[in-house]
Amino acid sequence: MLETYRAWLVSELTLLKNASHHAYAFGQANMAQRAIEQLDAALAGSPDVCLKRALAERALALLDAQPNLTDGLAELAATLREALAL
Repeated sequence: MLETYRAWLVSELTLLKNASHHAYAFGQANMAQRAIEQLDAALAGSPDVCLKRALAERALALLDAQPNLTDGLAELAATLREALAL
């Protein structure tokens, strides 16, 4: 999904650069470029994992039921909890 969004931003940026003789298009192109850069920075080094909400909720419930989680599993549980709160 994020890859599709990034591709759309790049296509919009290309379109806006072609209309750069308009001040409005120039500003929009700058915003599209910043959005692409921020998206790339936010996703750098992060693998994208898509889970259906129900599966993520079941996985979190299973992790929460465990008495002693290792650091990695506790971090996974916290990440799932944060993602489900959105």
